[in-house]
Amino acid sequence: MAPRSDEFGRLLKAGISSIAHCEGKTAPVVEEWLGSQIGVTGFTIQRYKSGSIPAEPRTVRLLAEACVQRGFLNRTWLEHFLAAARYHHPEALMSQLFPAIAAAGGGSHANLPAPTYSKFVMRAQAYADVVEGLGQRTPVVLITSLGGMGKTSLAREIAAQCMVADGEGPYFDTVVWLSDKDRPGTTNLSLLLDEIARTLDYPGLLQLAYDEKRLAVEQLLRHRCALLVIDNYETITDGALDSWLLRVPEPTKVLITTRKAPAMFRASWLVDLGGMTEDEALALINYRLRALKLGPTAPDAILLGPLLAAAGGNPKAIELALGLMKYEHWHIRQASDELYAARGELFDDLFARSWALLDEPARRILMVLPFCAEGADATALSAIAEVPASACTRAIALLDDLALLDRQQAHLEQPPRFTQHPLVRAFALARLAEAPAFELAARQQWLRWYGELANKVGFCWNDLSRLELLDSEHGNLHQAIEWAFSHQHYAETIALIEGVRYYYNVRGLWDNRLTINRMRVESARQLGDSANEALGLAFDIEIYSKQSLLELAAGLIERLNALADDPTFSADVQFEIGHAQALYARACGDNTSAEQIWRRMLGLSATLAAQKYIVNRRWLAISRYQQGDIDESLQLFHASLADARTSGDVRSVLGNTLKIASIALDQGDTDAASVALAECRAEAEQLRDRRRLSELHWLSARLHLLQGDTTMARTNLLAAIDLFNRLGMRRELAEAQAALDNLDNPRS
Repeated sequence: MAPRSDEFGRLLKAGISSIAHCEGKTAPVVEEWLGSQIGVTGFTIQRYKSGSIPAEPRTVRLLAEACVQRGFLNRTWLEHFLAAARYHHPEALMSQLFPAIAAAGGGSHANLPAPTYSKFVMRAQAYADVVEGLGQRTPVVLITSLGGMGKTSLAREIAAQCMVADGEGPYFDTVVWLSDKDRPGTTNLSLLLDEIARTLDYPGLLQLAYDEKRLAVEQLLRHRCALLVIDNYETITDGALDSWLLRVPEPTKVLITTRKAPAMFRASWLVDLGGMTEDEALALINYRLRALKLGPTAPDAILLGPLLAAAGGNPKAIELALGLMKYEHWHIRQASDELYAARGELFDDLFARSWALLDEPARRILMVLPFCAEGADATALSAIAEVPASACTRAIALLDDLALLDRQQAHLEQPPRFTQHPLVRAFALARLAEAPAFELAARQQWLRWYGELANKVGFCWNDLSRLELLDSEHGNLHQAIEWAFSHQHYAETIALIEGVRYYYNVRGLWDNRLTINRMRVESARQLGDSANEALGLAFDIEIYSKQSLLELAAGLIERLNALADDPTFSADVQFEIGHAQALYARACGDNTSAEQIWRRMLGLSATLAAQKYIVNRRWLAISRYQQGDIDESLQLFHASLADARTSGDVRSVLGNTLKIASIALDQGDTDAASVALAECRAEAEQLRDRRRLSELHWLSARLHLLQGDTTMARTNLLAAIDLFNRLGMRRELAEAQAALDNLDNPRS
């Protein structure tokens, strides 16, 4: 029996209607033409419209091409159409139909870490074995080996190649990477579900109850072709994760790296990664010798045998040995002899020899690099390790030669960043533990460095370009916040959080905001700082209220209300408390109380930064609008909009303009609404402001419905539903979904 999908049928109807509308034809004429192109009758096209999915991928492709090229449908429609059709290789077709967008990143999603290798040496047999395993019915493929053999590098390279359309092996449009190496034993199923939701850009799912979140993530995976990669599995102890991976929904596949295969996975596809072959080792040695400037070619193959045998074919051991060759002035036979002498404790000996060759600046750089899990550039390392810039440059060169760090540089316009192999990182942390005085000083410098970086961004409402400073660093900054909090550096925790919170807000990283707000509250309580406790509570209540999670907000509002009357609070703190109270009242349906709070705060907000007064009037206008006072709400929206333009508050310009467009739609003024929405579109897309984009698509759908263009209405409703779902905005999601259901099944 042919598979069915109501969504596929609805989307195909929209495509055919769009072709008919654009070309001035009737739907039956378009259906007959489509049937002739595919080689089926118009009756078969009718079955497809009712939800029957074509068995042949060629049919889906021809239908998609016609709807996009002749019906002028957008990429959002295409992405949903191919997902509903279970089209397993969508990226190539998306690249063909939307080449500019595909080049910019398309609909693929991945959180792959930066490679810890400068050059990947192909492990041909192992690579082929893993690719073959990913093509089998079994959901799990394991790569096993001793440490340093390159299983993580192999997994990362395969994952990256699997996202290349028309490449070797199976294609995946999503890759989710999770590693247990930084915090061994902490990875569990809940963390994996969170990582999948983040990677697919559905942060709103993170606040769901565990079972609800699991079901929602499983549903997402059924509509994606996803590869889940779990690194360092040998330290994971969560049995629920084992069980879930073995029954992960198709077409998802799982790739695991581990030193030892867990008993539960022994029936899965197993790839045992041994030492390098002679040819593989020769390629690695050739590359490293050129990098070390030790000669244009590798030694004769006859000399490789002893070195390869002494290193056990371990690529990391070979790299370390070649670095020692340069600085110990060994020849290749001597390097082999030294490796044989250390055979029982190979890496201990190699690392000890390398450590002895490091000067003080290089040792400092080596020991502080583990602070930055996302890697760091030379400027950051110089500041954290308190090493002058010139000495830092020499230290990095030495560490690079000795294979004690790895260089990354995605673009020549950006400075290189540096990371460490897991074995090197473990060695660096061991040396760090032996120098507690240095670690304390370095940690303080680390917190100071990221504190200064966060302060450069801060509450940059009138210069959103400053947010770009944190695009490559917010992961490290979050690591600094967590370390400061866990080590009871509460004042530093609060300072770092204040610097990054607006970044999380604009970028839509609401789950990160909730995490840091909780740390802010607890840090403030430990310090007896009721103002920062109130701010942390207020920011959480704001998010929960916007997501309609009233039970969670209710658990915090009582404490916030108890703090609210403190006369020592600054005007800024009072504003944030009042704003949270008003948002909570509005979420509870009490618009009268919400209005009273925002009206009361007009005088207070006028004494603060211009953005606070602009925001306060916009929310007061929203409250009046929801209570039916169109005249006052319009007056307030226009006044807030004028101030926003004068002050350079771009997000408030968008927010007010969208509300004015909404009122125009209520009044049936499609011309005014169309102009207002057109003004917003380019700016919202440039800022990647999902909150504004979700509202833009919702209002655009309403506009197209009034104009009788059900095709574009449906397209915008689908986009709005997707964004509301990602942001966890349940009330708005329900409203948009009801509109879509009514469009597909109009009431008589």
